[in-house]
Amino acid sequence: MEYILYISRFLYRIRWWLLIGTAIITFAVYYFGKRMIGKTYNVEATLYTGAASGYNLEGGNNKVDWATTQNAMDNLMNIIKAESTLKRVSMRLYARSLIKGNPKEDNEFIKASNYNRIYEHLKNSPNGKEILSLIDKNSEDKTVANFFNYLRPTQANYLYGVFYYNLPYYSYNDLKAIRVARKGASDLIEISYTASDPGIAYNTIDILTKEFVNEYSAIRYGETDKVIEYFKSELQRIGKELRLKEDSLTQYNVEKRVINYYDETKEIAAINKEFELREQNVLIAYNSAKAMLNELEKQMGSNAKHVINNLQFLDKLNEAASLTGKISEMETISSDHQNQEASLQEYKNRLNQTRKELSELSNKYVENKYTKEGIAKENIIEQWLEVTMQYEKAKSDLQIIQQSRIDLNEKYRQFAPVGSTIKRQERNITFIEQNYLSVLKSYNDALMRRKNLEMTSAALKVLNAPAYPISAMPTPLKKMVMAACAGTFIFILGFFLILELLDRTLRDSIRTRRLIGLPMLGAFPKDSILEYHNYVEESKSIATKQLSNSILRFCQQKKEGLPYIINFISTEGGEGKSYVIEALKKYWNSIGLKTKVITWKSDFRIDSREYNLAKSITDLYTSEEEDILIVEYPNLREASISLELLQEANLNILVARADRGWKETDKLLSEKLSQQVGKTPLYVYLTHASRNVVEDYTGMLPPYTLWRKIVYRLSQLALTESIFTFTKREKQPATSGDEDDE
Repeated sequence: MEYILYISRFLYRIRWWLLIGTAIITFAVYYFGKRMIGKTYNVEATLYTGAASGYNLEGGNNKVDWATTQNAMDNLMNIIKAESTLKRVSMRLYARSLIKGNPKEDNEFIKASNYNRIYEHLKNSPNGKEILSLIDKNSEDKTVANFFNYLRPTQANYLYGVFYYNLPYYSYNDLKAIRVARKGASDLIEISYTASDPGIAYNTIDILTKEFVNEYSAIRYGETDKVIEYFKSELQRIGKELRLKEDSLTQYNVEKRVINYYDETKEIAAINKEFELREQNVLIAYNSAKAMLNELEKQMGSNAKHVINNLQFLDKLNEAASLTGKISEMETISSDHQNQEASLQEYKNRLNQTRKELSELSNKYVENKYTKEGIAKENIIEQWLEVTMQYEKAKSDLQIIQQSRIDLNEKYRQFAPVGSTIKRQERNITFIEQNYLSVLKSYNDALMRRKNLEMTSAALKVLNAPAYPISAMPTPLKKMVMAACAGTFIFILGFFLILELLDRTLRDSIRTRRLIGLPMLGAFPKDSILEYHNYVEESKSIATKQLSNSILRFCQQKKEGLPYIINFISTEGGEGKSYVIEALKKYWNSIGLKTKVITWKSDFRIDSREYNLAKSITDLYTSEEEDILIVEYPNLREASISLELLQEANLNILVARADRGWKETDKLLSEKLSQQVGKTPLYVYLTHASRNVVEDYTGMLPPYTLWRKIVYRLSQLALTESIFTFTKREKQPATSGDEDDE
């Protein structure tokens, strides 16, 4: 509770600093802010993009890819604020201002003051006449084109400086203040811009919405057109290469007489297998016939050998062998032609006829009917003829098979390299074909992408066109004033709070008790020059009575042969001891108390032997049967006080000024004094104190007006005090009854 009271006193003490300082700063901010902050105009526009919910040819489904959508929206917003876009806006806005501006009156394009400023600035530049000649009053587009043709990235180029230096409204730094934001998760982009010229603000947004669409189309179409052109050229190149490879394969098949390589090689493999089987069978038949023929020739007699050696018989035998070879050849190489079948049948008939003739010739030359082994010679001849015919047939078949095998091997030699070449060319054609299909798909995707961009650009339009601002925006002056007021209040309060925490000035009873560590006896008011100066003497009189009552509480028992002794002590000079003692003496004399005052200034010397060796106050003065003796000692910095003199007194009062700091030396002297007094009471009394400090001990000081009563009530935290008691309170003089209250 004591600290709450202390805080309330602290706030009451700095009230004028808070009120006056806050008022001055607030008024200054209002006055200069009103002069410096001009009117501003805000223009807004809304663009519909269709990036999130628009129809998409590339999607393939109805699901929304939020990452892709967010990326698309970020791209759109970045294009709006891109340097290239803002440069085109700057040049077109500058051209429109110079073309449409009026030096005498404001219009919907630019204020007259701003037009005169930019026109004079351009006219007085080194190349002003040259740039003014680029302006075509009848065509804004032509003027913009002339500006871009003239613009060069050099320091001396005026139009380059218009955008990259700090020309208001047209520079890059000013145009970067354009705000671009997506409205929630929708397809809408909101663009806003604030400027002090309503025409500039409106035309900036109007130009930006158009330039943005053009810039977006140029960027997106530019990259897509290049991709389409690349894939188209690749399709032509790969298609031409594919046709050349296919034509080369066709020409190779014609040259090698290949119709279907894989079917033909299968047929050759089947024929080769069949020939291998035939060759084995024919070879077996050939060897069997040859062995049987040799055996029969051993068993034949001389007549039979004579028959065999007969020329006519040999001719017939050769004819039979020839017919057998032709028949075997025709049977080996089969054909479906009817003529070949007729010839084969004719050869077979002739062979049968020849065999009959051979049989008849052999019978003419047989002498004996049987051989020596008992075998009929006719049978041997017949068998020999039969085996001979088989042998000749097998021999003929073997020759034909071997010749066909040679021809078949030639076909293998032909088809083996042809196969690898065809496979290599087909593999190359397949690779080129796949490459062609891949490029064709990419080409179709690029065409689809372009068509999708056309649809997106068609959906990109201004939903809410910018409107020309008629009224200015509310200025932040009110907020600035409120912020200045609050900031000043907090600054002053913080400054004094820090000062209060660091300050060692005694000032009031709470700080005095904390810094000195001794109990308080009271406080004496200081002189007031302005506030309540008519009530100073009355207040001092009330404080004197309060001091008297407080001292008399300790005057209960006299020491033998001595009056009541009151010692007034201080650590420094100029504390106001003499003034308080004089006022107290007058008051006590007025009420009939015999009071005597002795002081170090006139009654004893602090550098004398008597003072320094005094064991009792009687060593310094002669008693005159007074009731109370007031002793004013020198300050403790200049002289010490003996322990006997301090302990002999009824009360020791340490007097200190409320408006001075309690230094470390004062602290050491007061601690030493506390040790010296022993059990004798030692209290602190403040002089030159403020009224609210004195009122803690005297009660409310005059004047007793209603306002003073309210302030006093609040200072004492009597928040729920009875209204009757509060309004009827009057001045209550300090009496001896206060002692009972104490």
